[in-house]
Amino acid sequence: MKCIAALSLVMAPLAMAKAIRNVYPVEARNGHLKAGAQLGGGNIVAVEAASTQIIIVWVNPGNNAATTTVNQAVTVTQTVTAGAADTTVGTATVPAGATGTVAGTGATHTVQVGGSAGLAYSPSEVKAAVGDMVVFTFMSTNHTVTQSSFATPCDPMAGGMDSGFQPNKDNAVVPAPQVAMQVMTTDPIWFYCRQTGHCGKGMVFSINPSAAKTQAMFQAMAIQQKGQGAGSAITGNATSSAGAGAASEAASSSSSVATATEAAGGASQTGSAGGAIQTGIGQLQAGACVCAVTCSPGSFPAVDSQGINNFGGIPGSIPMAMAEKF
Repeated sequence: MKCIAALSLVMAPLAMAKAIRNVYPVEARNGHLKAGAQLGGGNIVAVEAASTQIIIVWVNPGNNAATTTVNQAVTVTQTVTAGAADTTVGTATVPAGATGTVAGTGATHTVQVGGSAGLAYSPSEVKAAVGDMVVFTFMSTNHTVTQSSFATPCDPMAGGMDSGFQPNKDNAVVPAPQVAMQVMTTDPIWFYCRQTGHCGKGMVFSINPSAAKTQAMFQAMAIQQKGQGAGSAITGNATSSAGAGAASEAASSSSSVATATEAAGGASQTGSAGGAIQTGIGQLQAGACVCAVTCSPGSFPAVDSQGINNFGGIPGSIPMAMAEKF
């Protein structure tokens, strides 16, 4: 009995040490995750095994760096029945009258990300068959190609593809970074740039959009859901050029100050040359001008909806995306 008790006292510290070693320090166990490709500059391409719509095949960070293979390209086959003559598909030839399975001739689509086009993918959509390759070339400044869903354009899809950030400030990386993805479905696939604010400004991309779910609808929802200050035609700031024109026009109008000329029995007030300001009347009394002017309707951007029963004044409005719901 004493021997057993003594042995227990000796083994107790060893058992406690093992228990502590099992708990501390906490070690992250991520063996169940498929490893991503480590790129130069600390970029990591997220490769999720759950996605079956599109796979990342290779990544190149640019600047003549080596290309990293992330996944092997899938060979898509097709069954071909030759007619009266031999039929050649790619590098394979099916004899006349025979039926054979040959490798498909997948096309390669090139898409520019950012750069001279601004916050956009050029082109913004492609039609691709199963097995086709889509090569994204990343220009200035720092963008991603991140898979999302049609309903939530600016939120990453669980298990979706993500190129990771590919910096190319001032297009100084020559050749530019590239990421190649292989299309594995004919269903629509949706993407966006997850750089802060870019998706809300309409930086989205689609593969095989349908008539019921178009690229234009996808982009409109992105702006509606995540836009910060992006307007529409009814708010008078549909585009930056339109907004600049409106601001210029307002500045021109405000700088065209009517002059009052003192005359017998009162003064008359005239607008600037060209009639930009409505002519009014006024009188000078003790150094102050008592004036009146009648303006016509239509001072707002959309006369048929906003301008009804509104007269004069300076229009003001905010985009729906900036309005907070209570």
